[in-house]
Formats: sequence, C-alpha cells, structure tokens
Amino acid sequence: MKNIKYIALFALATLFSSCGNDWLDLEPSTSIETEGSLTVLRDFEFVLNGAYSSMQSSSYYGADMMCYGDLTGDDMKSYKSTNTNVSFYTFKYNKNNGPSGFWGIYYGIGKNLNILLRDIEKVEIVPNREINTPKMETLTEQEYFNDLKGEALAIRALLLFDMTRLYGYPYTKDNGASLAVPIIDEVVSDKETKPSRNTTAQCYTAILKDLTTAIDLLRPVKKEGKINKWAAMTLLSRVYLYMGNNSEALSTAQKAIKGAEGEGYGLWSNSEYASIWATPFNKELLFEIVNLTTDSPGKSSIGYLCTKYNLIATEKYWKKYMKDNTDDVRNQMVSTASSSKPFCLKYPAQGSKSYEDANVPVFRMSELYLNAAEAAVKLNDITNTRKYLAPIYARTGESLDKVSDSDINLDLVLEQRRIEFWGEGQRFFDLIRNNKQVIRTDYLSDVPKEAREFDWNYYKIVLPVPNHEMEYNENMVQNPGYEAN
Repeated sequence: MKNIKYIALFALATLFSSCGNDWLDLEPSTSIETEGSLTVLRDFEFVLNGAYSSMQSSSYYGADMMCYGDLTGDDMKSYKSTNTNVSFYTFKYNKNNGPSGFWGIYYGIGKNLNILLRDIEKVEIVPNREINTPKMETLTEQEYFNDLKGEALAIRALLLFDMTRLYGYPYTKDNGASLAVPIIDEVVSDKETKPSRNTTAQCYTAILKDLTTAIDLLRPVKKEGKINKWAAMTLLSRVYLYMGNNSEALSTAQKAIKGAEGEGYGLWSNSEYASIWATPFNKELLFEIVNLTTDSPGKSSIGYLCTKYNLIATEKYWKKYMKDNTDDVRNQMVSTASSSKPFCLKYPAQGSKSYEDANVPVFRMSELYLNAAEAAVKLNDITNTRKYLAPIYARTGESLDKVSDSDINLDLVLEQRRIEFWGEGQRFFDLIRNNKQVIRTDYLSDVPKEAREFDWNYYKIVLPVPNHEMEYNENMVQNPGYEAN
C-alpha cells in the first residue's frame, strides 16, 4: 500500500462574527495528505487559512517579530531583566540557546504552502465557470485559482524575507554575499534531507520571484485578514528598499498608492489617528493578522506584552519625540499612565475583544508613503520626497512646506519612520539596513557593553542558526562570531 505522509495543521478557529472573520469559518482538521488529498479549490483555501492561523503565533507576528524589531533597537527596552523576550534586548544568546521559534514557524508554514503550490497546478478548472467561495463571493474558477496561488506565494515570500533579515546580514552590507537561510521552495519528502544555507542574495532572488508572480495573480479588492495585491506590493517596495534598489522601490510604492487609494484605502487623518487603532480592517490597514478571542496568543500576545510593561519606550525616545511634542498626534500612542513605564497603545481592545486579542497590523498605507519618500530622497528626487513625506510629516502638527530643500534628507525621512512605526517592529531593521548606529543611552545593566552602541558589523545583529532544529552539512554553518560562544 502506498505510504501516505501527513503534515499537521493548526485547527482553525470558529467564527467570530462581530469582526467579520467569516473566512475562518471552515470545518477544522488536524492533518492533510501530501499526495492527492487537495482536489478542489476550496481545499486550498482551507490550507491557506491554516497558514494565516499559524502566523498568529507568539513566535511570529503574534508577538516576537514586533518585539525583536523594537527591543534590538534604540527606542524600546525591556522594563526588567525577567521580562519576556529580554534576550532580544540584551543580545544574550548564542548558538546553543538562541531563539528558535522563528525557524520553526517558517519551515512549518512553508511545508504546507509548498504542498499547496505543487498540488494546485494539478486541479482541472473551467476558467470562466462561476463558483461561490466560502466567503460567498462569486468568482470565476480562474479568479479563485489565481487568488489562492497568489496568496500562497506572497505568504511564502514574506516568511523568507523575515527569515533573511533575521538570520542574514543586510543585503546592502555586502550585496547579499553572506549566508542567510535555506530556501525550501518545494515539497521535501526525505526526512534525512540536509538543506544548505543560501546566500542573502539568493534569498532575495527567490523572494522577488514569488512576489512579482503573486502580484500578477492577486485581486486588488479588500480582503479582511488576507493578503491582496496592494499588501503584496507594499512588501515588494520594502524588499527593494532593503536591497538598495531605490528606483524600483519608488515605482512600486507609487503604483501601490494609486491602486490602493482607488480601492478605498487611504491615510488616517490627524483627528482619527488616536482612536482608529481600535477599529480593525479600516482604510489604512492593507494587511493585518486577525486574532480571535478563541485562538489569539493571549498572554503571549504583543498587546499583552506592551500593556504589562514587557517593553516600554526608552527615556531617549520618550523625551525627544513624545513628552513635549503634544502637537504630534502620534504622541497619543504612548501611555502616560506611569511616567516610568510608557508603553505602546497600538494594540488596544477592539470591539468585544480585549487587548490580548488585538489584531496586529503588518502593512499600512503609511509605509507605502514612507517607502516612496525614502527611495526618492536616496535618488535625490526632492519633489517626490516632499510629495510622499508631507502627509506623514503633517502628523507632527507642522507643515513640510516650512522645511527647506536643504533639510529634506534621509535622516528626516528615517526620523518620521522612527516615530510612525514605533512599536511595530521596524526600527532596528531601518537602522541596520542603512548602516546607521544603534545607540542605546538608556539600558538595563544586563545589556553587555558591545550591545549598547553598534552597527551592522556587530555579529549579533543576526540570529544564530538553531543547531537543534536541523542537521548540518558543510554549508550549514553558524553565522560568524557564534562559533566562539
């Protein structure tokens, strides 16, 4: 009898109707067959829902991705040495005790996506025949097929992108020559397979291939809790920025802004900025991780960790940008309930959910504008820098018109990114990819000297490959510096 292998899936949560998450309302299952079990398009949507559900994990966008990007930077810190994820803040990990959650999430979700992408090509469809999707949308089979495949490719690209920036040096440091992570883009049936690490450049090539294909397939309409065309284009513009390909970053962001705004997306106004975070699926949010009260990370969630002081604003950030800048609407996103523990308010209670179950924004319209502004200023295109920076800068309470051309520079754009994305896991990566120093003037005594001021030459800006997660061959080596620990 033919051996049938199974890949475990996370059970899907039941419908939480008040949040409009009816795409989650599918029969739960614990496994899928790797050969021949996915036969109709609805089966593939089920697998995709499992991938989205897995992305809620506290080891990924449920908490750790945000914590890592902020605690390794200069604007957030752990309140005390016993806090969750304090090792991100202190950099006190080595090849034997480094965080392995990211690694497990990537390869766990990736296996199921690879099965989906393999088997969906075997499904016979009638391109113009109309069908009803689980969300009761009427699409042609070709539209449904394209959307499912596009989402799978976009999620796989996001996973590989995140892993590459966690486990590899910035692309711009050495044009991607250093090692990052193994690219697993096909179904691996041999448990003894020992994949080699690919270079950062090879990883980015794979990311671009998946994303550009996905964008051609994805529909431009709003899809609550799922990746659509504009979310994928936001990621693509970010990828180009990380690669230093500023012309493509600007062009992609411009096209995405125009297209998304044509579909009803837009920037928040100053008057709605503080309260809108409590409203899921609003016009600014291109893609967010959906949490239900029945399946959120709970006390491991980013909402809980912020509210319980696991990560708070540094004194430097608080004094420079928030304390006396009452005209900046983003000032309202820092809690002042305790002067010694100012925490992030971007993950509030939403509807009948508590802050533990708040959705997590991944791609926002504001990023498209700031990606365009950063790319433009690096191209010395002051006109477009002004155009795309102005509506974000207006959140300070001032007009960019008062800033002279000579002061329109990269530092100004990065400063706005710093304020806009505080608490959203971007600060560390923005500094490191631009070869800016991380300067910590406010830190716990546990932070070693070399982790108080560093740049992209510090070997611990990349995570150590978890040596208990896979076998090594001659190319599966640790990142430089970790062998000595």
